[in-house]
Amino acid sequence: MFNHARTLLLNVAGSNSSGLAYIGDDLIPLEYASLALNTPLLNIRQHLFGAAPDHAMLNYRAYQLLSMIEKTELQEFVTDLDSRITYEFGSDNVFVSNETWNPKVYQTGGTLDHILTVSGASTRPDYTGKLYYQFQINLSGTSITVVRQVGPTNTTNITYSLTDGLSPQFDLTYTGYKIFVNTMSNLASWHITGYLRPQISLLSIVESLEKAGDPTLTSLFGTKSIEPWSTFKNLWYDSTDMIYRLGAITLALIYRADELRKGSHG
Repeated sequence: MFNHARTLLLNVAGSNSSGLAYIGDDLIPLEYASLALNTPLLNIRQHLFGAAPDHAMLNYRAYQLLSMIEKTELQEFVTDLDSRITYEFGSDNVFVSNETWNPKVYQTGGTLDHILTVSGASTRPDYTGKLYYQFQINLSGTSITVVRQVGPTNTTNITYSLTDGLSPQFDLTYTGYKIFVNTMSNLASWHITGYLRPQISLLSIVESLEKAGDPTLTSLFGTKSIEPWSTFKNLWYDSTDMIYRLGAITLALIYRADELRKGSHG
């Protein structure tokens, strides 16, 4: 039911998993305990997932990396750990659908004549790793209150008026989106949720990893000629193919995590 390589790559405790609440969720063994990774491995993860990734980002990048590896002979390193593949590849995947990335607006007060519109384009979430956002919008007299309900939380209260039946635009903080409304009714309110779509390319991730530093990479690949580390190291340093280089880094991280897990459990 579970693929071990994916579980290690996410490194999310089974008891704290989202219960299939986020995009791209797959089951994590209930008994899996997240590993306390050393600084070099955390550094590698930051280059892959962002500084403080949420569960949605972990799912997205894990899918992106594992589907990339699946198209090469490096896939044998994934199945050597666990032959069960529970995640699905292909054009019907939720990450491929444009609808997945559109903001969802739910009216929580007022009438159908009270309309909130989202405009603009999403900001790039890759460096923070924060994909999921959630806002509550309330009107009160001549002011609008915009509450960001997931970290980093934020509340803004702005006095406004209507011009030609529309308000000015207001920021949905840290998303790149803006909103405007057509009413000043105290009854009107809305709930907005969504995911910011990651935007950097796999090549950009490789270029970022090249700046990780020799101590980090040495800790990842090791100093001795031992498999599979030698294969991963040679691919990273000697290959000219971006897919194999990034695949080598990803697999090295997974195998180091598995090594740590075995050490932690005898």
